[in-house]
Amino acid sequence: MNTDKWEYVKICITALVAFSVVLSSYLYRSKIHIAGLEKDLTLAYTKIQDLKRLEAINNKQRSEIVRLNSEAEKLKKKVEDVEKLTKQVQILTEKTFETSLSYRRDASKYASRGGASLDEVYKKFNSLEKDIDNQKEQLVQVRSHLEILYERKLSVPAGYPVSGYISSGFGWRRGSFHSGVDICVNRGNPVMATANGTVSYAGWKGGYGLTVIIRHNFGFSTLYAHLSKVSVNAGKRVARGDVIGYSGMTGYATGPHLHYEVMVNDKPVDPRNYL
Repeated sequence: MNTDKWEYVKICITALVAFSVVLSSYLYRSKIHIAGLEKDLTLAYTKIQDLKRLEAINNKQRSEIVRLNSEAEKLKKKVEDVEKLTKQVQILTEKTFETSLSYRRDASKYASRGGASLDEVYKKFNSLEKDIDNQKEQLVQVRSHLEILYERKLSVPAGYPVSGYISSGFGWRRGSFHSGVDICVNRGNPVMATANGTVSYAGWKGGYGLTVIIRHNFGFSTLYAHLSKVSVNAGKRVARGDVIGYSGMTGYATGPHLHYEVMVNDKPVDPRNYL
């Protein structure tokens, strides 16, 4: 009986030892597995952090792209303004001086260079913006001067007011002073303004008959007399070449002709200097 009991105890001890070995083995493998999981978790966390950093970088890059696009659009608008001003200056120059000017752009000045940092790009944007602003300011000044010159050109009498030939000149004749020129012309021919201005008088004027007087800028004025018909009213703005009336022989006229005067600060001058 004691022998059987001892055998049973040995079996239990053996089983316990075996169980301990199995348990130890299981715990060891579990520990290794857990260590592997912890490593995987650490890697996963690292990847998550990397992804977050990449996302932050991408967001920053997107923000930089938006900013660059905004700067580019602003510069594009300025360039368009400068091109518009340049075209206006070109047209005014051609009108004023009757010449054709050609403009060339130095594209190499703004040529891009690869590999520039964002700071360099922004510096270039700022530099370009200053150049464009300066160019725009200069063009505005040039345009202003050209507009004045062009307005002066259009305000100074030029050319014949009617198609014909001079039958009597400016100056003293037969004891009286002739303050204009007489242009021989058939009755009913259109008479045109010789410069831009405002009609200051339109109607009957004593010996001049039907008369039109136009005030121009810079002290100039012109007079058109002996008309058969007046086609403008006082206060009307007229441009060079506009028909203001028709030739005739009203007033003290012995035949159809146009009496034409040019005055500077209300003093008559020889119209032949302006024909």
